Amino acid sequence: MRDNHEGMPEIIDAFEKDGIYGGIVEIEIDDIYKKFEFDVTRRGYLSLKRILQIRPFDMMPGIKYRYFFAGSYRKNTDDSDCGMDIRVEQGKNAKNEDVRVPKDLLANLIWFSQLKSFDDAAHLPEVKYKYNL
Repeated sequence: MRDNHEGMPEIIDAFEKDGIYGGIVEIEIDDIYKKFEFDVTRRGYLSLKRILQIRPFDMMPGIKYRYFFAGSYRKNTDDSDCGMDIRVEQGKNAKNEDVRVPKDLLANLIWFSQLKSFDDAAHLPEVKYKYNL
């Protein structure tokens, strides 16, 4: 396991608007950070919501957690969910958690982790506002 989250897409949020489900990730390329919305299925949305509820450390309200796609995954040959590692951080504490997600969500996170240029994500809505997580 890496000792930091460098190069890992950060999972920021999951949302539902008018029956359309999505997620928000932040990526860093050449010291520039950008957040993007991307569409997910309802199952992907529910998986993202579960990820954002993982609390392996302090359970006190108001404690900020951060979630990153750690890049490690296990694809299944059938249509069942895949396993992947999420790096969960709270302050200086970090822990990898194994989670199950649908293949389409995993494919999106892999794609974000392999981006080399923001030009390749130009078709996605960029999130300009700040989240208060």
